[in-house]
Amino acid sequence: MTTPTRLGVGPLRWLPQVVPGILLLFAVLLVPVAPGRATDGLHRVDTPEFSVVDGFRCAVADDRATCTVPIAGRPLTVEYRVGRTFTGCAANYDGRDLRCERIGGYGPASPWVRVGSLGVPAGEAPDVPWWRDALDLWWERLLLGCALVLALAAGLAAFLLHRAPRLEDGDRLRRTVATGVSSWLLALVSTFLVTWGGNDDFGAMPLFVTIAVVVPAGLMACWQHVAAGPTGERPRERVGQAALAFLATLALGAVQLLWLGLAAGLPD
Repeated sequence: MTTPTRLGVGPLRWLPQVVPGILLLFAVLLVPVAPGRATDGLHRVDTPEFSVVDGFRCAVADDRATCTVPIAGRPLTVEYRVGRTFTGCAANYDGRDLRCERIGGYGPASPWVRVGSLGVPAGEAPDVPWWRDALDLWWERLLLGCALVLALAAGLAAFLLHRAPRLEDGDRLRRTVATGVSSWLLALVSTFLVTWGGNDDFGAMPLFVTIAVVVPAGLMACWQHVAAGPTGERPRERVGQAALAFLATLALGAVQLLWLGLAAGLPD
């Protein structure tokens, strides 16, 4: 029995070009909650009993920002200096002064603070979405987990799409170059998305991203070159295709997502 060899571009050839677009989607989802973009307001206030992530009303006068949020019917006020670096803050709840300090020692001046106890029961605390806690408190593990899941999905898809033998794609070189360039370029675009309009502390950020993504983008181009090449029926080719898809996606995803977390101002 003879197995026919297929011509044309199969779904496997498109798969490496999809991954950079999915990673760009992560940046789009991160934009509304990036601490580094909250330059005229607070990202989050933590107390010993609960956290506040929404409802801030802020005003900026000269170089100081004053943000107020109602808690149990009484105002919590946080004041801090606006600028490239976080120089401290002051907090007051219902006329009582509280200690106030920044959380984390990294990030582009993200206005995320911890204040003293308000004396308010946790039952009267405002709701905090579960995903907000996951992103703010465990963002490294969350983003690395997303990179791993994406890599596993890419490897499984490559394994399943490697079916009947195919001839080499006539656009193999163009696809290889396009995938490598788009993997590198969309990482830069993602960085600008999460930092645009926010702090300017990362002036050398594009240069850093340019260097950091070179190897992962090269792996993506390598995967594309293999995916667009001739395929046979040997099981080891199918396994090799899946392994390369997993490795390339994991490298690009881990580097890009972790960097996005730092660029967004999430504290270490």
